Amino acid sequence: MTVHENGMINVAPHPRLLGVLGDIEFQPWQCLAELIDNGLDEFLRHPEASDETPTVGITLPARTSTPRAGEVWVRDNGPGMTLEQLNNALRAGWTSNARYGRLGLFGVGFNIATARLGRVAQVRTARREDPYWTSVTIDLRAMEAGGHFDLPVSEEPKTSPDEHGTDIVIRDLKPEHHDTLSRGQAKVKATLGDIYSYLLEHRDIRIVVDGEAIKPRRACVWDKSRFVVRSGERIPAVIDINEKLADRAACQDCGLWQDPDVRKCEQCGSERVEVRERRIWGWLGIQRYLHKSDYGIDFIRNGRKILIRDVQLFNWIDPDDPSGRGEQEYPIEVPGTGRIVGEIHIDHVQVNYQKNAFEYDTPEWKKVVHVLRGRGPLRPKIAKELNYKTNTSPLARLFNGYRRNDPGLNYLIPADDKRAIHEKAKEWADLFRKGVAEYQTDEKWYEAAKQFDEPKSAPPSPSPTDEPGDILAKKGLLPPKTTDPSRAIPPQAQPPRLETEDDRRARWRASGVRMPDMEAKYGLPGHGAALNVTVWLIHGHQLSSVNSPERLPVYVGAGRGSQVEVFVDGDHPVFVDFAVDTRDLIVMELGEYIRVRDNSDQNLSALFYEIKKRCLPDHKITGAFIRENASRLLSRVREAMLPVIAGNATGYWSYIDVEGQDAAQRTFAVEGGSDSWQDALETGEWISYVPASALARLLQHKPEAFMDGNVFKSGFIGLTDQIARKLAADRIVGFVADVAVLAERGTRRSPEELQRGRLSCYLLEQELSPAVEALE
Repeated sequence: MTVHENGMINVAPHPRLLGVLGDIEFQPWQCLAELIDNGLDEFLRHPEASDETPTVGITLPARTSTPRAGEVWVRDNGPGMTLEQLNNALRAGWTSNARYGRLGLFGVGFNIATARLGRVAQVRTARREDPYWTSVTIDLRAMEAGGHFDLPVSEEPKTSPDEHGTDIVIRDLKPEHHDTLSRGQAKVKATLGDIYSYLLEHRDIRIVVDGEAIKPRRACVWDKSRFVVRSGERIPAVIDINEKLADRAACQDCGLWQDPDVRKCEQCGSERVEVRERRIWGWLGIQRYLHKSDYGIDFIRNGRKILIRDVQLFNWIDPDDPSGRGEQEYPIEVPGTGRIVGEIHIDHVQVNYQKNAFEYDTPEWKKVVHVLRGRGPLRPKIAKELNYKTNTSPLARLFNGYRRNDPGLNYLIPADDKRAIHEKAKEWADLFRKGVAEYQTDEKWYEAAKQFDEPKSAPPSPSPTDEPGDILAKKGLLPPKTTDPSRAIPPQAQPPRLETEDDRRARWRASGVRMPDMEAKYGLPGHGAALNVTVWLIHGHQLSSVNSPERLPVYVGAGRGSQVEVFVDGDHPVFVDFAVDTRDLIVMELGEYIRVRDNSDQNLSALFYEIKKRCLPDHKITGAFIRENASRLLSRVREAMLPVIAGNATGYWSYIDVEGQDAAQRTFAVEGGSDSWQDALETGEWISYVPASALARLLQHKPEAFMDGNVFKSGFIGLTDQIARKLAADRIVGFVADVAVLAERGTRRSPEELQRGRLSCYLLEQELSPAVEALE
């Protein structure tokens, strides 16, 4: 590392960079994934080293931002870096990562990811024991103009001694990537949830995008107990794969596998050679629905998907065909519609620099192909014609068992009593992925397939002499026709249908709203599997358990596996009369649920604290958490105010006091923004630089401009009474002022004031208009 005496570091590119830059083209989500990989690597290498839930948080630019003003933030709560480690991380082409066992690989990920997204990147890092944050800003234009790679290093004070991790802020975004990220947040979230689905579901990590915890994309496959029979062979709907290969020595520099007794790489001469396990494991199976593109095999390396729903193993390439084009073998019964899926882990196979393909010419990949689909064709007749033995590979068994899409149990195809119901099966899959309880098992699909094989008996045809009234009477819907009123038989009273547990929960959900900030994986060391919790806030219904009519403020109901649903009665007196914190009571009930499930005698209040600390770190009201939450909320308010202010920027500026105006100019001078301060005054961008307290002042002076749905939901113009108007405005002004105090001096308040501020954040967020919420 080169660290100059004048407080500069040198980040000149490493020669390794020259061979790869021309081959790398990253999509925006790939850039984010590279930065996520870097944030997760230390967690995955040393899971026992952290007492917090490993979290990577991403903030995308708002839809109303411009590329110049838009920013991408990537933050993790990892161990942080020393100055030497930071210098190496910024030095393009340098890497300490081994070729195997790490998500990050080539030492270009950070540089390419940040440079592809924007022209300026700030990296800030700190270890827990460091007294300050170490910060470096990379401005590509300035470096190119200056012709050097020396970057100034600054030290920023911590707001709390325990702060640690790495923050990356990418500014001056490239227009094409800014548009993708600012307008396609939902797609970015879905893609990351797909890429990291294994880690999110099976490892205790969190990825949060714009405040929303990313949910893993789960495979909607038939249960392992389901099967079909072909030629006397039972073929299960899911086949487990676990092929242990011989251990070999891997070069951690060039990636070459070689004999386990070598001490020096035969290809590059490196002495970084390690004997490592090699294994092909996972599963192949049958999806519960057909789709034109949503099928294929996911190939996973170190927990991250490299290939997503890949179909290349469905093609047969005849080694004797000189063209090498290959022929599609699946799907063939219904062209373009398939349902064979899988998740295969191959940590020992090399990937390319973009991490979107494996090195297909290596013996390791060819072994994977052989294990999964065999050497010959999947189709028995073609195999016989080409003198291949019968293919008994896992993929061939699934192909021969499920290649047809005939309705019924014979091929596990859902249907009604006449035909297959492919579209309905896909709709059910959507409900499965949304977490709806009754769709988590395959019972819906199975019963539908069974219905086709065992249709209900048709009612007898009415005789020509029957009249409609007679038919209804026979069904018990009308009394039979009689000429003697005294002989009329009253209809039999039908007993009321008892409400099931599923019925109760469905009724509660229908009148509830989700509480996403409480939905997470709740897992503690020594307490078994983590709970996947969904939370509903209910109004208009009283909650109670099946065994008691007692009204409950919080009801915790178990689902399939580790799924848990929590329902909160928002009208319960404990919240209305005593203002008990809803979220605290949820955590307390989850703690009791874990105690009962694990038959634990751990103190409930101690368990409450552990859940708060490990599973809900963003709920802290000390340190940077509450200050950052308040700042993010006020950022949304500023963004929403800008279109209003732009209509008369100079006029609104006049409502800012002299002290606030001076502070805004100083902030502008430090952070930059428009080409000139005059531009900021004319466009209204000055709203981004005024102190937080100035937002309350603006609202106090011009409530009619920002209320009535423009920024805040509450009405103002429609009120004719001046006192009522003042009360309506003062209520919102009070929330904004409280949040402003947190944003500017969040860590200097008493616990009671911090509690009040946290509630003000919540209440202010509830007051934002739907237009503002749509910016998220």
